[in-house]
Amino acid sequence: VAYDPDGNYEKVISGTWAPYIMTASSDQDAVYGPAFRNISKTISRFSDVSSLDVVYTSDKSKWTRCPVIEMCGDRTLSEGGIERFNVRAGQSVDKDGNPAPVGSGPSDDPDDPNYISETGMGWFPGYAINLETGERLNIVFGENSWLVGENGRDMQFNPTSNFSTANELVLGGMHYVYVFAHTEGKTVAIANCPAYDAGKTLRTNIPVTLGGGNQRALVYSSAMWVTIPMAVPGQEWLSNDVKASIRIAKPYKQYYSSTHDSTLKVNDTQNKNFPMYKFSTSNIATTSNNIEKAKSELDLITVVPNPYYGYSSYETNQLDNRVKITNLPQKCTVSIYSTNGSLIRQFTKDESGTSIEWDLKNYAGIPIAGGVYLIHVKADGVGEKIVKWFGTLRPIDLNAF
Repeated sequence: VAYDPDGNYEKVISGTWAPYIMTASSDQDAVYGPAFRNISKTISRFSDVSSLDVVYTSDKSKWTRCPVIEMCGDRTLSEGGIERFNVRAGQSVDKDGNPAPVGSGPSDDPDDPNYISETGMGWFPGYAINLETGERLNIVFGENSWLVGENGRDMQFNPTSNFSTANELVLGGMHYVYVFAHTEGKTVAIANCPAYDAGKTLRTNIPVTLGGGNQRALVYSSAMWVTIPMAVPGQEWLSNDVKASIRIAKPYKQYYSSTHDSTLKVNDTQNKNFPMYKFSTSNIATTSNNIEKAKSELDLITVVPNPYYGYSSYETNQLDNRVKITNLPQKCTVSIYSTNGSLIRQFTKDESGTSIEWDLKNYAGIPIAGGVYLIHVKADGVGEKIVKWFGTLRPIDLNAF
């Protein structure tokens, strides 16, 4: 049964990326295939292929430590006689391309060229993230040590822009990139790849040749995505940052957060490793008796309309003049003053509504004159608020009746 009968995966980022399980293998002397033997694809699980973000950047603080593998198809031509898909024989390098001293052994310092291993380790200029889990992933890149003129023997990720020469296909020095999934639960431990560990597990397991190469096939069965990047002609390498975004439709699955520990039991982990999220409503939840919040809410008190020009939409007929004082607390006293300090009207509110209506009359029921008025709102135990209001009153038109 075809994995991709409609050829959808042939279109990923213009056909430049592909799932490892669907790439050509190196069986039968196919020296350019990105996959290590068909058996590595047979063991591979398509369910491990996830959505991905891969970032290329000149920011060295974000680079990924990783094994560098040999891409030369003829081990008589490769440096150190290393066969294809094994770890390169070159001395490991630091982020500036400085090689590790011969005989220095491994180091635990990321700034040392022999970090993780004295040989076979380089730096991928960026990082890969599994979008479904948020995990940073391990990366492996290759180079063909026979293609010295195509930067194939310096242990650095620096492909050229040359696809071929007059005699052979060079593919920029064959700097193939492999993004490995975080896999767990395969029957053979060597097939399980952790989340990002600076390439330490892969550097240990890739050289294993027990079982006629089948052990190495198990390691490569955890490869998820593959690409063969090329430099742009005439442009400086890493002169700009790039993000490759790959999105596939896939449900979130169990074990996404499990650790690289074969003794771990599902029931020993929180939420049985299903996706788990935490959030807080402390800054938006309704609270009661919050005096500080009540004080700040007094600033919302207003009068509408303001200014009032002889009419408001609250009015019902020609004799009706009306405005609303809104956003009031449940208990408060609303006092309306003229600018000379005379009390015009006062309301006492003690109900759940948030507004009161003023018919623009004084305490004696006489319509007020046009002008500026001060509306004072006092809420015991909370605070006070003063709002200025301007109204232009219209004369009564008795001819309208």
